[in-house]
Amino acid sequence: MDGPNVLPVDVYRNQDFYVPAFVVKVGEKQDITEANDVLSITYSDSLTEIDSFDMTVSNWDPDNRTFKYSDKSIFNPWKNVELRMGYLGNGKNKNELQRMLTGEITTLSPNFPASGGPTLTVRGLNLFHRFRLEQETHAFLNQTDTEIAEFLVKRIAEQIHKTSPGMNLELDRNDIKANKPRERELKPSYLLMNNQYPIVFLMERARRIGYELTMTYQEKNRVTFHFRPSSEVLRRTYILEWGVSLISFQPTFRTADQVSKVTVRGWDPKKKKPIVKTATRADLKDQKVVDPNMLGVNDPQVAQEVTVDRPIASEKEAKKYAIDILRQKATELITAKGKTIGVPDLRAGVKVQIKGFGRFSGTYVITDTTHTIGDGGYTTDFGARMEGSLG
Repeated sequence: MDGPNVLPVDVYRNQDFYVPAFVVKVGEKQDITEANDVLSITYSDSLTEIDSFDMTVSNWDPDNRTFKYSDKSIFNPWKNVELRMGYLGNGKNKNELQRMLTGEITTLSPNFPASGGPTLTVRGLNLFHRFRLEQETHAFLNQTDTEIAEFLVKRIAEQIHKTSPGMNLELDRNDIKANKPRERELKPSYLLMNNQYPIVFLMERARRIGYELTMTYQEKNRVTFHFRPSSEVLRRTYILEWGVSLISFQPTFRTADQVSKVTVRGWDPKKKKPIVKTATRADLKDQKVVDPNMLGVNDPQVAQEVTVDRPIASEKEAKKYAIDILRQKATELITAKGKTIGVPDLRAGVKVQIKGFGRFSGTYVITDTTHTIGDGGYTTDFGARMEGSLG
């Protein structure tokens, strides 16, 4: 049902869709290239990967017969970079465009083709990649996942202060408060981070328990990490409709890996006895996943047994792990690829309502996006997973 947080993509109609715009700021310099030199610019993000951008520019100066950018230091790696994208119109200037990424340049790739002019592709990564600094080993006993996240963010902050003392990192206090009630009854009695980067361990843990790890830049040199269930990272819901705002849409209905139950077997090191817990589709009732029966497809009763390769310290942890595995498989029942007009707010984690495709219409979660400004204007390609029907 439509509501105040359900917005059609044409809410952008009061802007001029014929004037897509972007700003790339390197260091303190803004508009660092001549407008006609930029051939294309792309921003990509994902629920599981560090977001990035690619910019391809013309690299030839015909007047001086020199390489315009590749021989200069303007795009040298490690320089700070900020990307904004959107549309100009209604008095909006370039400083009001949507900020897509704050990070640093990591790659330069000049191309000298057999025909045509030389080009240079510049790639940058979100600052997340900077946090892979020192591998550590820690054992966590009877701590909630948010308590573990707090500890790891502090460790990351201590590591980064050695090279960037002015950067401040913190875990969102609202997340800490909101996560306490849901985590109180289920504390992993034992977790081991064995010679891993804290940021990598935290990202892996978030995916395993159905959380998502993101971060925002509150102001210069202040970063806030968000560690919360995936259903709460989702922002406003957009409507994408066939023949209206969707340029293309290709859903995939995949049943080969679907199972009706998952069994996790482990070992209790204290009681010295096996742990066996099973999760069924009944455990996913409130998990926002699609049931094949809702789509008119009989769900075969196929059992899947999973043997974990690390200690499971309690029946509660084993049950949670089994539910997480089953939920992950269920979210892969219907996935999709699509393309729409460029919408800067359409990012990984956002909900969309897809309309006009029969039983493939429904509520989807965006899993990855690619925003491109080039010869074809501004478009957004996306991947998504279905969470439920529109009804």
